[in-house]
Amino acid sequence: REQDEILITRNGLLTDTSIANIALFNGKEWHTPKHPLLKGVQRAALIDKHLIREKEITVDQLFNYSQICLFNAMIDFGKIKIDVNRERIRI
Repeated sequence: REQDEILITRNGLLTDTSIANIALFNGKEWHTPKHPLLKGVQRAALIDKHLIREKEITVDQLFNYSQICLFNAMIDFGKIKIDVNRERIRI
């Protein structure tokens, strides 16, 4: 079932969503915004395990990624993945 989620930005940089941290896949590795509004416990663990890497990601760079993964303490990393395409994402 289709649902909407809001990507939050600050000063032109992606931060997270209203309910979760995010990671974006560029075809090789997962990047997570360097300055999220909430530095979650799962996010910190994934960074420590080198499964995701912090990076400043601008709104303009969003379409350089193929997927967005939403995760938090209750949603495991990899459970919610959204394909990045211009038809589904409105800026």
